[in-house]
Amino acid sequence: MKEIIKITMSLTGVCIGAALILGAVYTQTEGPRQKIEMKQNEEVIQGLLGYGHGKHAPSDLVVRRIDRYVVQEPKGQTLLGYVLPVKDGKFTIALLDLEGKPADKVPVTATAAELENKATRNAAVKAALPKGSDATYADTYYIADQGGKRLGYVLPGKTQGFKTFIKLMVSLDPNFTVTGVAITESEEDPGLGAEIQQDYFRNQFVGKTQEQLTKLKVIKEPLPDKYFDVLDPLRAKKLRIKAEEIKKIKEKHLQDDIYALTGATISSRAVTSGVQDTVKKFTYRFDLLKKAVEQERIPVAF
Repeated sequence: MKEIIKITMSLTGVCIGAALILGAVYTQTEGPRQKIEMKQNEEVIQGLLGYGHGKHAPSDLVVRRIDRYVVQEPKGQTLLGYVLPVKDGKFTIALLDLEGKPADKVPVTATAAELENKATRNAAVKAALPKGSDATYADTYYIADQGGKRLGYVLPGKTQGFKTFIKLMVSLDPNFTVTGVAITESEEDPGLGAEIQQDYFRNQFVGKTQEQLTKLKVIKEPLPDKYFDVLDPLRAKKLRIKAEEIKKIKEKHLQDDIYALTGATISSRAVTSGVQDTVKKFTYRFDLLKKAVEQERIPVAF
């Protein structure tokens, strides 16, 4: 019996020691890991705004984030909380009910750098809300301005792929027309669904309007050769296709549906529905948010 107790205590000590070591390692590595993710995120966003592949972003490009939270009030009411940058360089949480009507607004005592970090942002949001409230992070939108004018929006999204979830980003111009799609995380099969990463697939969405997206389908037809050539910038350059011809071919196919990847129709449909859903939710929520901001006279910085 004593031996069993000794063994149990010994194993317990080992487990506690291992847990402490893992905790220390996590503490040491979490900060650098988040910095890497933030850097990669920034590069994707700038690329979708037209400043990737060695083209440096101009100094007058400003990208602001809006974080959305689901807030549970002490009395049981569910609200949506939007962390908004305001003109004095500070931040405010605009609280809306589930129908989009303004409920309240509360200041946030945190810096932009603190709001970039998940842990400090969550703490700042919770501290700003009425005592007893709970807040769960939902998603983030990015608003880009250049030279004081609206350049566009970048929207992260997620969709169920053939194997696991596919994470993506969609960029829109001020009129909510698609300007780019990036796949940020995917485990689709190499040579099949993994082709969703390729320019010739992703660039089929570019130029699709908000209305077109609602009717967009995936079709099992071969991608027309000339259209394929111009969807891939490197291929178009190699073939020496002139800019005027590229524009003409793209305009010809602008009303086309999405041509499915060979042998990967499920992955093709997943990305298509992901783009549609991401844009639909953003435009609906952003419209409600704009109305609430105007009604509450919140001096937002965008």
